[in-house]
Amino acid sequence: MLNPKDYDRTELRALAGATAPPRDGPAEDRWATPDDFLVGADARVRQGQLEDAFVLAAAGDGAVRPYLTGLPDSGVGTRLALDWLRFLVTVGGREGAREALAYYGRVDWLGADAEEALATHLEAFSGGESRPLGPGHHRTSLLFLARLAALR
Repeated sequence: MLNPKDYDRTELRALAGATAPPRDGPAEDRWATPDDFLVGADARVRQGQLEDAFVLAAAGDGAVRPYLTGLPDSGVGTRLALDWLRFLVTVGGREGAREALAYYGRVDWLGADAEEALATHLEAFSGGESRPLGPGHHRTSLLFLARLAALR
């Protein structure tokens, strides 16, 4: 296990994407433009997602495919599944969400029962412009899957 106390503070700040203020001068503006802020924020979100995935994998004694064989039979599980579908529809439209679910079935992230249940719930959402999902969207979907699987 890594111990942060074993590392220099400057090195840790650099790894986290933060810069240390000079000892004899004013602090450097890390977010001079909105793009600077957004790139840093995106990296922090991805790091948080990665940490969540490790925690969920450890809690579930590893992962076996398909990761999600069926939807959890609880209000929390249903709400989480609907939130995930809303996310997919928002970023890819209803057709893009449908294609993503089919893809997740093909790569064994979803079992047939889970894919069918999600496709049924997807019909309740109004469609949007169909757009392809990117790697970040798929990472987020994998975290939704892990959380749903943890509820089963």
